Amino acid sequence: MNEKSPLSPNGIKGYTTKYGSLFKVYQRENKEKAQQYLEGLFHEGKHNIERMNERIVKSDYQQLHHFISVSPWDHEPVIAAVSRDMSKLFEGRSELTGLILDESGHRKRGKQSVGVARQYLGSIGKVDNGQVSVFAALSQGDDVGMVGTKLYLPKAWTEDESRCKKAGIPLNKRKYKTKPALALEMIKEMGDEVKYDWIGGDSIYGNSINLRKGLQELELLYVMDVGETLLVYLEDPHPYIPASKSGRGRKNSSYISDSTSLKIKDLKAKLSEAQFTTYTVRRGTKGPMIRKVAVIDVYVWSAKRVTTANAEKLRLIISSNADGSEVKYSLTNDISLTNREKLSDHGALYRQMQRYWVERGIQDCKDSLGMTDYQVRGWRAWHHHMTLTIMALHYMLEQKVLNENEIPLLSCPDIKFFLSQTLPKKANTSEEIWNLIQKRHQQRQSDLNRYK
Repeated sequence: MNEKSPLSPNGIKGYTTKYGSLFKVYQRENKEKAQQYLEGLFHEGKHNIERMNERIVKSDYQQLHHFISVSPWDHEPVIAAVSRDMSKLFEGRSELTGLILDESGHRKRGKQSVGVARQYLGSIGKVDNGQVSVFAALSQGDDVGMVGTKLYLPKAWTEDESRCKKAGIPLNKRKYKTKPALALEMIKEMGDEVKYDWIGGDSIYGNSINLRKGLQELELLYVMDVGETLLVYLEDPHPYIPASKSGRGRKNSSYISDSTSLKIKDLKAKLSEAQFTTYTVRRGTKGPMIRKVAVIDVYVWSAKRVTTANAEKLRLIISSNADGSEVKYSLTNDISLTNREKLSDHGALYRQMQRYWVERGIQDCKDSLGMTDYQVRGWRAWHHHMTLTIMALHYMLEQKVLNENEIPLLSCPDIKFFLSQTLPKKANTSEEIWNLIQKRHQQRQSDLNRYK
């Protein structure tokens, strides 16, 4: 591969230059620091600033730290620009594009890092100390690119003004918002700049009445997972306000229904095998993935929604492996949108299963690009690090798409491996490497002396 190849390490400089003006603060140019940080994410090893500085040519620890933690460049215009380019990258290709909502937990120690609390971390499957971020990603086949992120702030943070101030959280960001609310906020901020065919998400998002309602109002198609205990009706439950008993108490204002609901897992148990159709979802190196699916018209209304008269007219997607294992339930609003064609069973299944690739994409960001390796505490630093991680993923995906005809099997891990082996290194001789080790020792001793 020659020096002009897009996979050349020199391509990172050209990539960063495209967005260079967005990093400028007053008269200070920061694109060189952005390039260095991106290179640090592509190098092997830990991806915190201290370790990056040991590897990146011409880097300076204090300058890199200032660029991430202190410099007031605005991350939002950078993500917006990258997101637009990510969207254009997918346009014109034959496959459908989904905007998939997901969250990721980042395990952290202590109490000072912004948003850190004991909370459920999906990455480890249990409650632990850490931060949680909500992501929006474009997904097309096995290609995934992040187009937005929001840091989730637990109520313990939003109700503590001094803690928010110390972490540098802007005043307009200190209001508590649920993860589905953050997701809807991201979608509205993107507007028409990011193109996609439907919105997907796990049960945190699919179970949210407010998010479903918000997407319905925006006339956006969704296929989102829901929990197996969700109550549905097979016919419109026709909620009504019962007549008040004459002369007794207040006038009734709460809706009720005479219809009987059932949990979707119980509905599945009532279905016959003939109601399921089998499809091949995707083909991989380990053979085809085959799923069977049934799509049923349902109404969703809860007796807890006592002031709501209308039930949601939706369709329930139930799928499983051919042997009946790994059951998934999702809701889609395709029949309640104007100017929308009803999804075929296969189309509904495809959309339901696409979240798998986003989960893998987030994990790749953690494993390969150090998404969780950061050692910063403040609001600004956290968003700066996440923005550059999103850019690193976009850079790899851009090279993959540009080379897909000549190198059809090229993957983002291939590109990361290529860059990690070919990027210039600060230390190449044994003497230079030993000098870096000695600096580590000096820092370690300084830390030990501090607590004597």
